[in-house]
Amino acid sequence: MRSHGIGTALVLTVLLAAGPAAAGTPVAGFTDTAVVAGLTAPTAVAFLPDGRMLVTQKAGALRLVENGVATTLLTIPVCPGSEMGLLGIAIDPDFAQNGFIYLYRTKPGPSGCGSFTGRLNQVVRVTMAGGAIDPGSLVELLSDIRTDNGNHDGGALRIGPDAKLYVGVGDTGRGDNQGGPGSSTNPYAQDLAALEGKVLRLELDGSVPDDNPFVGEPGVREEIFAYGFRNPFRFGFDPLTGRLWVGDVGDLTIEEITIVGPGENHSWPYCEGHLPAGCQEPGDVAPIFTYPHSGPISLGTSITGGAFAGASFRGLEHDYFFGDFTGSALYHVEPNAARNGLAGAPTTFVSNAGGPVDIVFGPDGALYYVAFSSGEVRRVAPIVAAPASGYLCYRARLAPREPRLPKDASLAIEDQIIPLAPPFSVKRTTSICNPASMDGGAVTDPDAHQQDYAIKRPPGSGRFLRTNEVVSDAFGTRNLTLIQEEGVLVPSSMVPGAGGAPPYEGDGVDHYKCYRARAAPGSPRFVAPPPSIVDAFHPGGQSFLVKRVTRYCNPAAVDGAPIENPNVRLVCYRVRLPAGVKFTKATVSTSNPELGEDLLIAIAPSELCVPAALDD
Repeated sequence: MRSHGIGTALVLTVLLAAGPAAAGTPVAGFTDTAVVAGLTAPTAVAFLPDGRMLVTQKAGALRLVENGVATTLLTIPVCPGSEMGLLGIAIDPDFAQNGFIYLYRTKPGPSGCGSFTGRLNQVVRVTMAGGAIDPGSLVELLSDIRTDNGNHDGGALRIGPDAKLYVGVGDTGRGDNQGGPGSSTNPYAQDLAALEGKVLRLELDGSVPDDNPFVGEPGVREEIFAYGFRNPFRFGFDPLTGRLWVGDVGDLTIEEITIVGPGENHSWPYCEGHLPAGCQEPGDVAPIFTYPHSGPISLGTSITGGAFAGASFRGLEHDYFFGDFTGSALYHVEPNAARNGLAGAPTTFVSNAGGPVDIVFGPDGALYYVAFSSGEVRRVAPIVAAPASGYLCYRARLAPREPRLPKDASLAIEDQIIPLAPPFSVKRTTSICNPASMDGGAVTDPDAHQQDYAIKRPPGSGRFLRTNEVVSDAFGTRNLTLIQEEGVLVPSSMVPGAGGAPPYEGDGVDHYKCYRARAAPGSPRFVAPPPSIVDAFHPGGQSFLVKRVTRYCNPAAVDGAPIENPNVRLVCYRVRLPAGVKFTKATVSTSNPELGEDLLIAIAPSELCVPAALDD
């Protein structure tokens, strides 16, 4: 029996897991990076409210991903053969209070996995508490979903805008591949007394919502929301309309995208897409888009239903993104004005996508996809174009016997937030910042370092009033609360050793006024894959763990000097080296025209400051 699902690639995945992962290739203006690699047959992904990631693996493991490292929270019994296994995940909207996680799995029967007798697909719930999951917390919410041939298992789980749990269930593969569109003899997809070949809608406790379309009809499974599907493996909700867009995996000829409403019939098994011609019966709902398995307009042979971008995605806001497993690509398409169809043909968004089997948008606004064949979860995000370099900063102090700044040292520092600020007292050097490239990017001016000085308002000048800024950088879009002025970055020359630095003669590099900052209340926890950074102390590149936001820096006019790049801000993140890697203290000489020459000792990496733009 021919199958296009994830079961066909399991052996290949195991062989590839030990080798280097191939990066996806996105369209211009976007980056595609691995968030976590080395997974074994990953199937689905979801985010906790604090921004941490959960990934399911086909053989039953639930993995927690932090800073690019996956740890196993729980392994539950499953049948992993064919397309069965641990296939879907959703997080309860009240997770912070109840810790509930919903999973879709294939449960072994009393005699194991070799026979469909007693072997069932299920929706189950587990509870996470204190960073762990007790296997005894597993509750079976829905248990009697057939697995006849072991394929077409579905597995999609999504919480809808109505706070109900939507479940995609395949038709078990029975009666398939009979000879072209309309020839399947599947007995379940049109049978309202069966759960297979359906989209289901449940309360979060597994019960049937009172307003489900078939409630009260005799002989009908009241869990059914819509029917007539072959394998609705993945789906997602349009955030603007609340409607459900389903990718239904086809037989030998057609893949389809359909918008699904309550009580609707989507025509499988007597139709595959729109074929054979005239196959739809009165009242049936046709797909909004189909593509063939072969020919110049084919996108592949196994659709992965997708997700919608949020409010900030480099001009593609609220557009739809889906994938194809065998085509190993992600596709982008713009909905039409009414959002009940497509405005044009889909175009390739990411090629070489490693067999995508799940697509979601994360709390940072980036697209995340599960690359089954390469054992990864990958992140696609817009490149933040900016004419300024980022900086890797090191906590620093004056070398022994090096003279301190005069007590009356001050600078007039004006920026967009406080354009007419009084002169600030300049206290001491706190760090030295090297121009840095991240993940192969370019450095605008490798000789323009920044020396960071602590500053303080003069007595009687009032207090800083906290304010918020929404900014976008290489790590996403976030709302920051600015707490207090904290420092000024002064463009400086820097050379290693104690021999003295030449006068700084750079041009076009701004000073920055920096504010202590944190994520605004209600923001998800910041999680980022460890970037590889090249700077003067790490010319060969070094991976760093990126933690929370520490500062927000505005370009500033210092002592009347003009601002060269008024639209380029910096957002600074706490960084540290991975376990087992140490930084050797370095003595450096610095010079800048405002505050003179210094001999500094760079002690340890402290911050990564990346270019950012206000999110208008």
